[in-house]
Amino acid sequence: MESEDLYLSPGEVRVVYRFHNTSNHDIATLVAFPLPVMTIGEQGNYDLEGRDPVDLMDFKVTAEGKTVEPKVEIRATRFGVDVTDVLKRYDIPPTMIASGEGARSALNDRLDDLPQDARNELTRYGVIDWNTAFGAADKPLASTHWDRHITYYWFQTFPAGRTIEVTHHYKPVPRHFFFSKEELANPETRKLYCIDQSFASAAQAALKQSSTAILAGTELKYVLVTGGNWLGPIKKFNLTVEKPSEKALVSLCADGIKRASPTTFTMSADNYAPDSDLNVLFVEPMPVLIRSR
Repeated sequence: MESEDLYLSPGEVRVVYRFHNTSNHDIATLVAFPLPVMTIGEQGNYDLEGRDPVDLMDFKVTAEGKTVEPKVEIRATRFGVDVTDVLKRYDIPPTMIASGEGARSALNDRLDDLPQDARNELTRYGVIDWNTAFGAADKPLASTHWDRHITYYWFQTFPAGRTIEVTHHYKPVPRHFFFSKEELANPETRKLYCIDQSFASAAQAALKQSSTAILAGTELKYVLVTGGNWLGPIKKFNLTVEKPSEKALVSLCADGIKRASPTTFTMSADNYAPDSDLNVLFVEPMPVLIRSR
């Protein structure tokens, strides 16, 4: 890989690659782009409103300026076991996205009312239980638990001795959560996002200014280690991270990253060999809710 230019923001991810075929013959091969694993259940809070049930990320690919139509594989796992077929047996989409107006509500209602034999199997696999939430008249509601794996893939020909440019962009699905002083003090949180003293001080000040002592946290993940699947390191790697607003704070593990504008941060590296994926933390004031009279 001669170069990779990566742009990350909560609303869009863009990547431009330049690949060079060092051999004296064309190479036609499968190219796969895995997305970060998303947890369905109490640990995951993703805004999937309006998303396509299959092309969840509105994923677009071009090669040498020509459009490529990627395919997508969607799987579900629980405790590392593939449970995709178990869910499909009961017409449960692994993405938990149902298309059409009112379809999501209808899906939830159907899960709440599944017959006992279906409940027994789904409970054995640990993918749904009816114990953790209760609705009107103490009716148990379905609570879902599995990991969602999405991979886009296509076949690409790399001409002998030539360099070609491949691009893709998509709309990511970040995880949203409440960011509190306890979260800021959590050693695992600080390690995962490489939180330094500058970020910690700014976050503490923002928490003090918040009437609820809570900030809006957004986690954006990007699978970077697949860049190590190509021959040698990435000769030239460029990263741009854009905050959703000037008031937002950002933290991630990226040596040499620096502010380029009020909302953007950049880094560059030669002969870059990523050894971990990217976990980007955005923190900003909670949105103000306007009540109608």
